[in-house]
Amino acid sequence: MMRLYAIRYAENFKYGTYDSVYRNTAKKGKRIEKFAFLYYLAENQGKYTLIDTGFRDEKLAADMGVTLLDVEQELLNVFGEMPQIHKVILTHSHWDHVNNLDLYQGASLVMSRATYESILQEGEEAVTKALLGSSIILVDDEMQIDDIFYFRVIGGHTPDSSVLYFQVNEKKYVITGDECYLCDNATENKPIGIVADARKNEEFVAKIHREKWIPLPFHDDKIMNQYRKLSANIVQVI
Repeated sequence: MMRLYAIRYAENFKYGTYDSVYRNTAKKGKRIEKFAFLYYLAENQGKYTLIDTGFRDEKLAADMGVTLLDVEQELLNVFGEMPQIHKVILTHSHWDHVNNLDLYQGASLVMSRATYESILQEGEEAVTKALLGSSIILVDDEMQIDDIFYFRVIGGHTPDSSVLYFQVNEKKYVITGDECYLCDNATENKPIGIVADARKNEEFVAKIHREKWIPLPFHDDKIMNQYRKLSANIVQVI
């Protein structure tokens, strides 16, 4: 059975405000406490798939008010060695989701065609170079991945924004990309504030709320407390 881990690699964000996270809020400009930066790591049949890559640029982190966390020793302690990434799945092209892509050259890539085009046009040089040197599967709408994940392009948060649905032991999960910033977006049916297409985001959030999918977002510190804690910044979701 697949194992899924959430890794918190950074925290704090000066632009992580309530009106960014929630479409309609009276707390405009007020910052979200404990705004987290996560990526997900899936292990299946001895192979590791990384869902988004995070970033490591210290200057960019300082400019964004982000505190980078050193999780390398925690990964070594939990896994015994650094997991060798076989595949990388990207949910969208924003810097905090793709800028470490150059660390995983040799891994195959899955992303929306729109993510690919966005990185080529606007991505960092190292990320673009890694992209061009990799084996890539591009998705226009939806696709099954490894009989585990169902990749679907939503296009609400950004034009290339995508999510991953999967089910384990009759529980339904969705790795939300940034179509949800926090679990509350889904559980309370609250669309996000930063969108390219408000209707598409509203429809996605309403769907997973109505159908009771368990959200796994990339910026909710609560994930660190909701699942089995393996170290300070690593939890096992499944």
